[in-house]
Amino acid sequence: MTEVRFVATCNAPLDVTFAYLDDYRNVTEYWHGMTSYRPVGALDHGPGSIYEAVAKIGPSTVKSTIETVEWHKDVRIAYTSVSGMDSSTTFDFAAVDATHSTVEFRIEFTLPGGIAGRAIAKTLEPFVATTARNTAANISARVAEYWATVRAGTRRGAADLPK
Repeated sequence: MTEVRFVATCNAPLDVTFAYLDDYRNVTEYWHGMTSYRPVGALDHGPGSIYEAVAKIGPSTVKSTIETVEWHKDVRIAYTSVSGMDSSTTFDFAAVDATHSTVEFRIEFTLPGGIAGRAIAKTLEPFVATTARNTAANISARVAEYWATVRAGTRRGAADLPK
């Protein structure tokens, strides 16, 4: 199993950071390499919501169906794969002060076993590390941009997003 983690600092209040990352429509904006992310079924957030995800990681395109297995407002969102690449992803949120927050992101994934799996893992390692760094930077930048548009009244705010 491979684990990647990072912490992104956001220039936005905790509830705004959570709302932005909880909205599936924003995933392709911040997750480096994610080309498609859409809900499957009636739920589009919260426990039991299921998504089809397609990501480009280096030379590979990875498809997965993931389910939200934990959802605690302003605290944590956790997903696990139900098909495709075996993975689990967790976002843990914390307030720094009234206008800043952090997101600790962790993804664990397992590639196929044997010689082929180890070869794929070695090939993907540098791409996964780059993806993680870029995703952390994107989260910080996109959440700050989102918060600026909310304050300016040009985009809906956290209070307007689904709970």
